[in-house]
Amino acid sequence: MIPSDTIAAISTASGPAALSMIRISGPRSLEIADTIFKGRLLPSQMPSHTLHLGKISGGKNQSADQTMLAVMKAPHSFTGQDMAEITCHGGEAAPQAVLQACLEAGARQAQPGEFTLRAYLNGRLDLAQAEAVCDIINARTQTAAQAALERLEGGLSRKVSEVREKLIALLTLLEAWVDFPEEDIPAAEFKQLKDALDQASEKTKRLLDDSRASLILKDGARVVIAGRPNAGKSSLFNMLLKEERAIVTPSPGTTRDVLEGWIEIGGIPLRLFDTAGLRETSDAIELIGVERARGKMEQADLVLLVLDAGSALTSEDKRLLELTSAFNRIVLANKCDLPVKLEVESDWLRISSITEDGLKELEKTIVNTLTGGHNWEAGAAGASNNRQMEALKQAARFLNNASEGLEKKSSWEFLAQDIKEAVNSLGQITGQTIGDEVLNRIFEQFCIGK
Repeated sequence: MIPSDTIAAISTASGPAALSMIRISGPRSLEIADTIFKGRLLPSQMPSHTLHLGKISGGKNQSADQTMLAVMKAPHSFTGQDMAEITCHGGEAAPQAVLQACLEAGARQAQPGEFTLRAYLNGRLDLAQAEAVCDIINARTQTAAQAALERLEGGLSRKVSEVREKLIALLTLLEAWVDFPEEDIPAAEFKQLKDALDQASEKTKRLLDDSRASLILKDGARVVIAGRPNAGKSSLFNMLLKEERAIVTPSPGTTRDVLEGWIEIGGIPLRLFDTAGLRETSDAIELIGVERARGKMEQADLVLLVLDAGSALTSEDKRLLELTSAFNRIVLANKCDLPVKLEVESDWLRISSITEDGLKELEKTIVNTLTGGHNWEAGAAGASNNRQMEALKQAARFLNNASEGLEKKSSWEFLAQDIKEAVNSLGQITGQTIGDEVLNRIFEQFCIGK
């Protein structure tokens, strides 16, 4: 991807639609637009950020489509380069004809994410903001989209930069003492150093907490419904999905494979799994379902363990309670619309998957359990992917090392090195310290035209 090339791509999804958009960006954008656009003004003569009606002409001067063309002149465009955006009719034929006219006039087909990469390289976005563009496109819920928009507007970047700038100021203070290793730092400056380091560590930890909730918000959580046969797992699955997806019968062992569906609770997308009843069995097909259920529980972010409140605790129930004790789980006493024979413990939830009693409390508990009770808001600007999370964790580790070194009065060189590494780790999030290979991996995940 060469930033000096002029690139073009269809930026809207394929298939039947009212409109489609083709983007052009690069030093020859207006020249190419002049060649293919027929209207009252040439695009190079249009005022920036104005929209004009005309036609696109392709090879042999054939009309490709009637269009609207917008001009955005550098540096005030998404990419920071001259840009033209052509809005034509949707579908397959018209957008392809317009794109082909752009390519024949000298543009190159854009690679995935190349427009956003240019925005980053030209300083229009930092790396965290650029990744937020992809997050908005892929958001499954409105809450996730709002959080991504907060990151696009610089919410995460501001928090990271605040900590990073404090650490750079600390380095300036330390550098003055590196030249005098035999002298003790004055008590007042030692306290200033310790307080600033503690504040940076606390803000980094808080950002990590925000980020765990943000990741769940962005990627969704894997929630597995488990329990022994006929405890009401499939009825619960149907109740949460609000549709009859799983077959429900009085016969134990009806569900023999894993069913799944997506739901949204409290703005969080959940990938819900209904699993086979967990019990000892000699049935070969049912046994496969049981093994798959166990595998899903090991991969789950949350397990909903369903017990039958209409009967006393069985040996199978006790075994499942022990088996899931190490998991993030919620224990549900189901069938509470019937006479209750189960001794329900105080931290278990009483529900009925038939009457929907306890549904609201269950939804609230699912959200609190997944987020650790963390009070995140819709626009919480935390890390949105594993790369950013790992950079935050690295920064937290280096800051912890620096705090321990300060207490032990370690060499100023070692202390300064830990803080430098923390600064570099935080810089990876916003892009100040990032390699080309990592950049390529990030932007190749984008769609073409974005």
